[in-house]
Amino acid sequence: MAGCDVLYYNPVQAGRGPHAGWRPCPAHGQVWTDSDQVLRFVCHAHRRQLVSLHAACVADRIRWSRPGLPVGQGQASG
Repeated sequence: MAGCDVLYYNPVQAGRGPHAGWRPCPAHGQVWTDSDQVLRFVCHAHRRQLVSLHAACVADRIRWSRPGLPVGQGQASG
């Protein structure tokens, strides 16, 4: 089972470098397709948060630990 692709912010780890404080989620993930038709592995807790962020049109603020797999027609290469 793959791990969750979401990065979360841990203020205890912050302070060193531009990306300090961002840690990968240690939970196991399940396949999830976001509204941009990208496959990712996401745990149950983060899936609920991601659905809310997409609904609020602020999904561009999400940080991922690895790139997803584009599967939709809307993905343009360039």
